[in-house]
Amino acid sequence: MTKNGATRKRSATRKCPVCGHESWRIFYGMVMPDVREQYPKAEFAGCVITLEQRIYPDTGKVEWGTLGWVCQDQGCGHRWW
Repeated sequence: MTKNGATRKRSATRKCPVCGHESWRIFYGMVMPDVREQYPKAEFAGCVITLEQRIYPDTGKVEWGTLGWVCQDQGCGHRWW
């Protein structure tokens, strides 16, 4: 929890939907050192934000989105939003 009682969702980790390994949130843009210290379990992707295409497994529909998570298992490396 933060000082004002709100939880820090940005620092949370998730399980990879492919392999179950720990996954971290992706941060875009210029990130100051104090923010990097505040969110040690985040991947900092820089200033270039790109849209990626995927086929949603349940519906088969094509989706476009900005990546938000990345698996930390080097053998998997799955990225999703």
